[in-house]
Amino acid sequence: MKADAIAWILDLPDSNDFVSEHLGRRWLHAKSGRRDRFADLLSLTQLDEVLGTYGVRLPTIRLVRADEDIPASEYVWRDSMVDPAQAARLFSQGATIIFGALQDRHEGMRRLCSGVSEQVCARTQTNIYLTPPDSQGFKPHWDTHDVYVLQVEGSKRWRIYGGGPEQPLQDQKFDPKVHEPGEVEAEFTLEAGESLYIPRGIMHAAVTTEEISLHITLGVMPYTWSDLLVDCVSELVERSPEWRRNVPFGFAREGADTDALKAHLAALAARVGVEADVSTVIAERQRVFESSVRPRAADLLRQAAGAAGVGEGDRVRWRPGVTGRIEPRNGRVVVVSGGREVDFPAAATETLHRLLSGDAVVASDVDDGLDWESRRVVLSALIREGLVASDSVTAPSVGA
Repeated sequence: MKADAIAWILDLPDSNDFVSEHLGRRWLHAKSGRRDRFADLLSLTQLDEVLGTYGVRLPTIRLVRADEDIPASEYVWRDSMVDPAQAARLFSQGATIIFGALQDRHEGMRRLCSGVSEQVCARTQTNIYLTPPDSQGFKPHWDTHDVYVLQVEGSKRWRIYGGGPEQPLQDQKFDPKVHEPGEVEAEFTLEAGESLYIPRGIMHAAVTTEEISLHITLGVMPYTWSDLLVDCVSELVERSPEWRRNVPFGFAREGADTDALKAHLAALAARVGVEADVSTVIAERQRVFESSVRPRAADLLRQAAGAAGVGEGDRVRWRPGVTGRIEPRNGRVVVVSGGREVDFPAAATETLHRLLSGDAVVASDVDDGLDWESRRVVLSALIREGLVASDSVTAPSVGA
């Protein structure tokens, strides 16, 4: 996944114009002439494997038809396990299969979510929609988070409607019993290899054409100014007793001085922007975000078991998709990644910077002032922590 993951999704040179003109305001249909553009991310064959062999349970996989959940009793057996054959039968009869949170099981979806999350500094999630020909999964609705739709295979006919709310919050969900779509504002076909950006609150719906449709919906969870304000106030509350004092005795009784209450509240609010430690709040937010990113790899056991055998001529590299930063502390250097902290001598700083650049490094080539045995200790620790991988490390034989 490229550093500018949003530009890659939308097939743009960079995301600058998109951010200034569309993000959070206007939908965008990003056309492309390359129908196989997302083929490396996901395929119908891979979904068939997930459905038939992974032993997934409800609600990780669920089936819908025209906005209504199909009763679980029609495709679930024993401890909420999805019956692959029954799910396939219902799919052949017009049901849409939704694969939720596939980023926790599938490398392509993990890379997609990690790349976007790192760029936008927000949590992401995927829902995969597999829809048979001439069918509809959901009727017109809005989402409470921004979505990027990646059309992997087939095509879908989309409609954009007026009438949605501006910047809805998580609890302001669409209710078909209460809300109705406005006039159709646009109608178009999303072909394989194309993508669509829809800000939260924009009403939309889609139906398949005469072919099976497979698309990825990537959701980006909002972090609003109100969220930041609440976090800043929480930080102030920890440090300042003024925020922890009780409101005046009897403040809610009839005849209480509400003007004085309002004035004092305004004075406190005015101090937030001045006194809040915004850097600390943002750093904590970043730590929470990093701890939610869970990279996947198929060689962690082998690498950890053979970490002590890393050699001077081995090529080592930071694992793709693994977050990490360096913090100097008390004459040492600390690697922070996913809520973990690994402590090293300050002399290892150059090696760590080289690794975090993402380039492969020959273990003996970094001039960091450490002798080889000391550097081996550093590299072995990073390999055991799952932060770095070696091209040459092999695990000891079982029983050796």
